[in-house]
Amino acid sequence: MTTASASPDVTHPAAAAAPGPLADRRDPWVIGGLVLLGVMTVFAILLYRASPQSAREVGSAALVAVAPDAFTPRISRARERISAAQRARAAGDTAGALARYAEAEEEALTARQHTADTTQTRTATELWATTVLDRAELMLSAGARPWYRADNNQVLGEALAAVRRVQTVPLPAPTRTRAQQLAERIERQMRAGPLEWLPR
Repeated sequence: MTTASASPDVTHPAAAAAPGPLADRRDPWVIGGLVLLGVMTVFAILLYRASPQSAREVGSAALVAVAPDAFTPRISRARERISAAQRARAAGDTAGALARYAEAEEEALTARQHTADTTQTRTATELWATTVLDRAELMLSAGARPWYRADNNQVLGEALAAVRRVQTVPLPAPTRTRAQQLAERIERQMRAGPLEWLPR
């Protein structure tokens, strides 16, 4: 007499309790990684728009992006742009130097609008005024021509207008004197022909 062997019960509850596939499990780092990627993308866009001139300026660009109303990062960026303008000027790149000076003026003016005390106001005003006068001097050099050629009076007029703007704000005596002397030089240069060499 033979006995039938018991076959395994494929419908046993233990089989249904087996763990599901690993594909259903979510990596906890995925969401954090996506957020970090988004932040880095925004920072890269802001950095590209800022057009930093040096590795040091990258740090100040980040500070400005995080704290757009901060005084110190704006002043830092203005000084870095001035350094870039001086390098361009030394290399003979007049157009590049004028562009960097204009950017420095904008940063210094923005810093002046976000000062917390009179010391910061004086610092930003002096930096702005000095930058404007530096740019005006470069414009004077670019617009002046030898006596046998006509000057670029449009450039000279823009330089004079910039100096006049500086003269409307309170300045230390040396800066005020420099502005006055530069205005007189530009006005003399704008006189026709040899008249620029004659006293008024």
